[in-house]
Amino acid sequence: MSAIDILKSELAGLAIEDNPQIVKQKSRDFFWYSPVLKQQLDHVTGDLVVTPRSEAEVIRVLKACYALDIPVTTRGAGTGNYGQAMPLSGGVILNLAEMNRILSVRPGVVVAEAGAIISKIDEETRAHSGQELRLHPSTYRTATIGGFIAGGSGGVGSISWGGLRDLGNVLSLKVITMEAEPRVLHLKGADLSKVMHAYGTNGVITEVEMPLTSAYDWVDVIVGFDDFMDGVVYADALANQDGILLKELAPIAAPLPHEYFLRHQKFIRKDQSVVVIMVAPFAMDAFATFTASHGRASILYRSDVADEATLK
Repeated sequence: MSAIDILKSELAGLAIEDNPQIVKQKSRDFFWYSPVLKQQLDHVTGDLVVTPRSEAEVIRVLKACYALDIPVTTRGAGTGNYGQAMPLSGGVILNLAEMNRILSVRPGVVVAEAGAIISKIDEETRAHSGQELRLHPSTYRTATIGGFIAGGSGGVGSISWGGLRDLGNVLSLKVITMEAEPRVLHLKGADLSKVMHAYGTNGVITEVEMPLTSAYDWVDVIVGFDDFMDGVVYADALANQDGILLKELAPIAAPLPHEYFLRHQKFIRKDQSVVVIMVAPFAMDAFATFTASHGRASILYRSDVADEATLK
């Protein structure tokens, strides 16, 4: 009997998937964006997907896999782009998607299980007390909070709050080790750096404590430029306007905006570079005044005055 077969019997009662196609699908992220990684990693797959629903079940899986010398790869939503958390040596895909509860919300803080979808956290904290997470990745609607912490480094919100690993942007993490007797560690302060941006290789993140800030109905704005460097200079100057509250600020060179912003393509010329911005509603008058002072800047789109029908 193989080690995987023994593992299946030892984990009886847990949610286990061994269909090769499903296991392969759960073994990959968006590595195929890169033709180099596509060639190197396209064959990679685990042997088994296990989906725990509690801390106790995570401990049970890690203990059994350690005893049988079976590799474990932690799985969030698989929204990474670089193959960081793919099972190069096969083994178990530890899928945390069912550990997705928001455990508590209080002023300035949310505690959630690692499998909670980031947009769902914001929905609950907004409804609870008008709060939202400080930072989130571009894959906001599909990424898990544990995966973001394990693999992310910046994200939307960094213009105001800095990088994810800057002190204060994660408050604490609960992590389970993979050893003969798995330990449950509650990490804070300097110890957080041991597991952040480590893709689950130093332990399995099961619970997160994150800071919150005031939620706004952010206004999405696209500002156009004939020359990319004019956009860069504008973005740098806007970033230093301390009185204008922003959540996103990113210069993007032509022809990418026209080619990839399909929903907004009609507003952007093929040869036009842009700066994409998220502005707090109360700051829009100040933002418009600032932008008007830059003669080479042109507001192409703003979501607070756009007719949704024009985007279809």
